[in-house]
Amino acid sequence: MVEIMKIGGPGALRRNAGTTSYLALLLVTHVVVFRALSPESERRVLAAVSTNLADMNWSAPPRLVGSALVVDFSGSFLDTALIVGLGIAVCLGLLERRLGTARAFGVFATAHVLVTLVVLAVVAAAVHTGRYPEAVTHELDYGVSFGALGAIGAVTWFLPAWLRLPWAAVAVLYPLTAADWYGWLPDYSSVGHVLSAATGVIMSALLVRPRTAPAPQG
Repeated sequence: MVEIMKIGGPGALRRNAGTTSYLALLLVTHVVVFRALSPESERRVLAAVSTNLADMNWSAPPRLVGSALVVDFSGSFLDTALIVGLGIAVCLGLLERRLGTARAFGVFATAHVLVTLVVLAVVAAAVHTGRYPEAVTHELDYGVSFGALGAIGAVTWFLPAWLRLPWAAVAVLYPLTAADWYGWLPDYSSVGHVLSAATGVIMSALLVRPRTAPAPQG
């Protein structure tokens, strides 16, 4: 458990160079988009990086990249602490120290991209069947929450054995506590957060368990 908290200290920049640089980039883009730009320019930038269903066409690849570079720190303190603090600063930093920068950000990118595409399919099906209103296809959808929840799930197998199951369960189910429900179906953001955490847990098992398997006898 001590390992997950080793984000500070004099060696933090060296141990977590990628994570630290990413956090700095998110801070810069936040200041530029939400503080320096006019409201109209801000709206245009957010519309350009949004991954909502109505706008995901040939521009999908740059949108998927751009949406992971913009985060609004002015949201609720709890959301910011969970997504940016725990998800990126702590968990992505831990993954970087244990797996290396490329693999850590590969986990983050996989959750961000894969879950975004799955959520788009869920939205399309739910709107087609009348479960979601058609207006959700035009809602702005950007940010780092899918990748951050993926990182939170992905540290599961780095934790002590007694903590793994409750950690994974809370990571996967906690997003439902704030969900808006359309009958039995939660809103698409909550669907994405649940899938992101679950994706991270699965990747954690694939990345870590073979490394910790006992050596063959003889």
